[in-house]
Amino acid sequence: MVRVLIAAIASWGIGCAGAASNVPATDFRASDVSLFDNSVDLVAAPVIVEGASGAFERRVARADLIASIRVLSLHAELIKHRSAYRLTAKVKDQLKGASTKEIELRVSDDERGYRSVEVNEDRLLHDSFIAFVKWKSDPASSELIAHWHLSPDSEAVRRKIDYVLRRAAPDPHTEVEVVEPR
Repeated sequence: MVRVLIAAIASWGIGCAGAASNVPATDFRASDVSLFDNSVDLVAAPVIVEGASGAFERRVARADLIASIRVLSLHAELIKHRSAYRLTAKVKDQLKGASTKEIELRVSDDERGYRSVEVNEDRLLHDSFIAFVKWKSDPASSELIAHWHLSPDSEAVRRKIDYVLRRAAPDPHTEVEVVEPR
């Protein structure tokens, strides 16, 4: 009886660990690469970054997770003869989606965002950021890979996120067709 109980507890623990690591993800598209470029921008007003392209709104719409974070540690690593950074961040406030209390973000030296992390190490460790994360399945394993973009945790960025998330999406079930009388 004790063995059965131990086996049941062990199975439950393994099942919970697997469930906790599985973050719900939507499909990762080719167009998501430019939105979730593993980089840091330091512009506190998203309208300046976005311009007429609508990239900020598309990033908000496509993100699986939008959260206020604080980078706890930043490690430079050498992986398969490539330089890389690993950022471990504490999730302070989730604005969209769900995650664990800490997330890990990576960027290697052959990616566009590498330099933005390299030149902003101090700011990353001292300032709060809004993380836009899009999960992508790794075909070689069952892991999900975080593709991300960091923006300053400013009032303007939060207002723009709130505006995009609260904007009413058309719902065919509540739309009314107006017909003119004959």
